[in-house]
Amino acid sequence: MMRMPGTVLLSGMFDMNNYGDLLFPLVARQRLAEAGFEAVAVAPAGGRAAFPDALPTVDIGTMMDASRQPAAGILIGGGYIIHAHSLDFLDHYAGAGLGSWCGAGLWLGATLAAAMRDIPLAWNAPGVPHPFSARQHRLLAPALEAASYVSVRDEGSRRLLAPQGAADIVVVPDPIADLPRLWPKAQLAEDYRHLLVRKNIPPETRLLALHLRSRSIAGIDQAALGVALRDFAAGQGLTPMLVAVGESHDDPAVARQLAKSIGTPLLMLDDPLSLREITAALAHGALYVGASLHGYIAAAAYGVPGVLVARPRYNKFAGFLAHTGRPQDLAGDWSEALRIAARRQPACGGSLVPAAAITALDRHWACIAGAFAAPAARAAQRQAFAMALLRGAVAAEGPAWAMAPFLNRRMRAGPAVHGGTASHSA
Repeated sequence: MMRMPGTVLLSGMFDMNNYGDLLFPLVARQRLAEAGFEAVAVAPAGGRAAFPDALPTVDIGTMMDASRQPAAGILIGGGYIIHAHSLDFLDHYAGAGLGSWCGAGLWLGATLAAAMRDIPLAWNAPGVPHPFSARQHRLLAPALEAASYVSVRDEGSRRLLAPQGAADIVVVPDPIADLPRLWPKAQLAEDYRHLLVRKNIPPETRLLALHLRSRSIAGIDQAALGVALRDFAAGQGLTPMLVAVGESHDDPAVARQLAKSIGTPLLMLDDPLSLREITAALAHGALYVGASLHGYIAAAAYGVPGVLVARPRYNKFAGFLAHTGRPQDLAGDWSEALRIAARRQPACGGSLVPAAAITALDRHWACIAGAFAAPAARAAQRQAFAMALLRGAVAAEGPAWAMAPFLNRRMRAGPAVHGGTASHSA
């Protein structure tokens, strides 16, 4: 089989207009390039998100087909993508007929693609949002065995993958903590100046970066919240900046609605020109308060103090703070978040991500590069996973499913097969 030495396929939700998701392939591309690998991003629908600096993507079908995109390895994640839930609630996928299966396709499908291509597979510290059933664990176990390197971003995810414990699943900080390696703060200064000019904000303005997602304000009196945010900002001598980082989660609409309640002069970033512009806004703010993990990570990475609003309390929030030793930055609601934020000191200039966390990411990327440099490792486990998946599919769908590729179109569209015997008249 022809391979393009040094090309790695990166699997994730990289075709959606969500800030954090779109950063993963950029950070990974730089780290992989340092190890001598090229990067090609894979997403359910393929195409390119609506940012000029986002990587273009190929679709899951292309990942499965070595003739369309040769590769030396496949890298899963990051993001909250290790699950088997339907993504039909996202129009971007439901309209293309992908929603029911593409969530699993990004990681289980990536594992199958690695087995079919006989190339190494590694995990880039994705997250696991919910438990798997006992039935699903029967296939999850060989999927984990098939990977040369498995990492997740928090202890909660590791427990959900392996409830009985698995010493070979590594827990590392979210890879977006590496962002200043990609875009040093000094290089973002011009982007920030352009943003202030574009929004008619005086250059001396100190900004309070706020991120509100619908789940974080569900059931809350938004008018009262807007007043609380306005009064907090005024008391701190800050100007509110509403950073809508997740278009696919309706963040711009939420920000516009809240702006009516705040009512004070503010910077509305519901139309970012690039991922760099969002990063520059977070890196040069005075304080961050919000429900976006990657908004918080970006701010902290550039030395901007922040508070995470964990509503609901996903494992990913406390998980990242455990890596940085800052559990005090977690709030259960907006009132608590503002009380905590009032005690935060202004940005210090240095990163709030400790050196130990960056060292852990250095080891993480070294393990990933090592996995792709050893293509023969785990080959037997990859094939064992493919056989387990095949057996499971035949058991669930019946023998007709396995014979479909051999039949012509008319035969595939014929009468259903029941119990292994086709129903037809004598």
